[in-house]
Amino acid sequence: MKRFFEYCRFTAPPRALMDDPNAIKDCFDQRAVEFGGALFGCWRSLVGLGLARDEGIAVSVYASEAAAHAAPAPEFAGLACSERRVIEASVRPTSDAPPQYEGVYVFRWFDIDEADWEDFRDMSDAAWPNMEQVFDVNICGFWRARDVDAPAASVLLLTRYADLSVWEASRWWRNPDAAADASMSRFKKRNEIINATVAYPSLPIL
Repeated sequence: MKRFFEYCRFTAPPRALMDDPNAIKDCFDQRAVEFGGALFGCWRSLVGLGLARDEGIAVSVYASEAAAHAAPAPEFAGLACSERRVIEASVRPTSDAPPQYEGVYVFRWFDIDEADWEDFRDMSDAAWPNMEQVFDVNICGFWRARDVDAPAASVLLLTRYADLSVWEASRWWRNPDAAADASMSRFKKRNEIINATVAYPSLPIL
């Protein structure tokens, strides 16, 4: 069954995400429920690294693509949504349960050719079990954006790392421990079909 999510990158009032992040999360939770969905998770800036200090990301899940599109932009006092995209789940997440791990979550967008999508998905899926076994890492989501048409494709990966040192240690270009070769060799090959990529580290609001 296809599962559709909404990715919302937002800006909160100054210091609100530092002073009372759960108030922001509760607003997104109420909005999702009001329009027939559920909040998958809410994240805040890693104090200005990647995302601006007052930026965050909320991901909600809906029963259909139409429902995901139907939910209006957030209308909370002092909060603005700078980017909204409907995304379709593929091999991850395996359920709609919100991830509850402590750590650093990295949202990484990939631009690829639509013709390479299946290879990109399959290489990623085959690499993750080894990566998760060797490093303190969890792959939480792997979605394809619905607002990009062939011949292009846009993909969102959400990965949780224990901390930024784990992110650094798990880069294929740093030649990690041989135990990680089953994943790193696939990531190196996968890099050849990536046209562009950008990553945003964030902290979960649990």
